[in-house]
Amino acid sequence: MNLLRISIFATILYYDSFNFPLTLAEVYKYLINPNRLRLNLNQDRSKNQQRAPLQRCPLLVSAADIVIELENMVRVGLIGHNNGFYFLPERDDLYEKRIEKDKLANRKWKKFLAVAKYLQLAPYLRVIFASGSLAANNPEPKSDFDILVVIKSGRLYTGRLFLWLISSALGARRRRFDVVAPDKLCFNHYLTDDNLELSHQSLYIAQSLANLRPVIVSAGILEKFTASNKWANSYCYNFRQPDSYRNVKPNRFMLGIAGIGEALLDNFFGDFLEKILRSFQQKRIKNNPMTYESGGRVIFNDRELEFHPRSFEKIVINNYNNRLKKFSIVGIEEKDSGLTCG
Repeated sequence: MNLLRISIFATILYYDSFNFPLTLAEVYKYLINPNRLRLNLNQDRSKNQQRAPLQRCPLLVSAADIVIELENMVRVGLIGHNNGFYFLPERDDLYEKRIEKDKLANRKWKKFLAVAKYLQLAPYLRVIFASGSLAANNPEPKSDFDILVVIKSGRLYTGRLFLWLISSALGARRRRFDVVAPDKLCFNHYLTDDNLELSHQSLYIAQSLANLRPVIVSAGILEKFTASNKWANSYCYNFRQPDSYRNVKPNRFMLGIAGIGEALLDNFFGDFLEKILRSFQQKRIKNNPMTYESGGRVIFNDRELEFHPRSFEKIVINNYNNRLKKFSIVGIEEKDSGLTCG
């Protein structure tokens, strides 16, 4: 079996953890780097058997290469196929589930974009990325809208305040103690525009990056964001600049108000306000018991805020590693990105 075929199988296996069959375009997009994987050729082989050499993966994997491998894999029964979707054998039920998820995702995208357009009013906002289940088109009816935000350097806490005010005024913000918050905005990750590289890295984070959907974007930021996170290619072979096929149409009036707000705060008073807001917000984060829960990560400093106190990452990574072993695929054992113990 060649490395590309192993990589395709591992990619489909990874997304099976989310009950999510993949299209050809998605297999190409999320392809796990073949260099992380190899087949255990020693298993169940006698000493006298000739060991077939493991073929090298081509330096560039084209969509045509993947089409050929997918067709061969379906033919020999390594994977299943239904109307353009690929999944593990005996997981045919995922096809119907995926169709329903796509319908649900379309409805949720309409709700999300209808609210997200008003975030253009926020001074210092540079990028809004849809992330999580919505970005992957794999939501549940009770899913909220996960968001990764990029804010101007030196105004992280001021920018966060404005986003809080706007989303609160719209009644669209997930509140602190909400157990579930369907269709509410969940601002769970903030970066400053001079700190676009994610310091915590893993297969899970790389795949999450590949899933990001830019919704509101300032000029030049996407290119910088992608260049800053090229490390993701070592996990996700075809990681590249996120597309923006579902973005908010720029509103000159809202952007003008945001610009006026920045002009009024780009001075000593703005510096003082940022200092006060930083002290207040960091104190609230420190006093929140969820900050110290195990199995997740909370970061709060001048360049990044991350709120993932309970993460699905460790479960996904462990499940993926165990299933690779089940299919005698070995290589680099994937680790989580540095969660608190749990």
